[in-house]
Amino acid sequence: MKKSLLSLALVVCMVCLSCVTVFAAKDKVLTEDQVASYKSGAVKVIEQIAGLSDEEIQNYLDQDDDFVTAALTSWDNAKDELGAYVEVGDQTVTTDGNNVIINSDVTYENKTADVELIVNSKTNTSESMAFNINYTMGEKMEQAGLNTLMGLGIVFLMLIFLSFLISQFKHISKLTEKNKPAAPAALAPAPAPAVVEEEPEEELADDGELVAVIAAAIAAYEGSTSTDGFVVRSIKRSKTNKWKRA
Repeated sequence: MKKSLLSLALVVCMVCLSCVTVFAAKDKVLTEDQVASYKSGAVKVIEQIAGLSDEEIQNYLDQDDDFVTAALTSWDNAKDELGAYVEVGDQTVTTDGNNVIINSDVTYENKTADVELIVNSKTNTSESMAFNINYTMGEKMEQAGLNTLMGLGIVFLMLIFLSFLISQFKHISKLTEKNKPAAPAALAPAPAPAVVEEEPEEELADDGELVAVIAAAIAAYEGSTSTDGFVVRSIKRSKTNKWKRA
């Protein structure tokens, strides 16, 4: 176990040391020897990782090393689908600023993969390593179809759930009305005060005019114009303002 750990560490260090020589020149142009050195270092790292057991991988993951953890996590996620290591095919080496990117086309028992190793020449460290499985067009279409079906299924389930929630709103409103405290009984309105009809004041007729009219009428009836012998009294006007004939 310790030998495996030491071997992997030496391979990574070798790749990092190659970075120092690559960017020694100001123009940052890779020579053929430098490119070959990067390719060889990448092959050794790939073979070293492919030969690790599950127990060794777990022990590496427990170590505090960002590069080793990232590389082995990517390999651990892909190794069951890739199968056993066979060989490394074509390789390309490119630069991006201070980074050197080595892409290796690796053949495994079940599938092929594009293994990408990135080394930072400025810090002399390996930045990352990823095992990208190459899928056929049919496999990509199958994965896309499965993803689409999964997405539609999730949307369909969400719609069902929302429909169920909406259908429960009526029950919630009923429970709310049921638990609402009863409103106090409305107070009976106070009885309106009885309207007292005011009797119109009896208007007194002008006594002098009324007496003169009556006296004239009686005198005419009796053939006499004298009004002596009559007692003058106040007469009140009737409410109906009408005279009743005798």
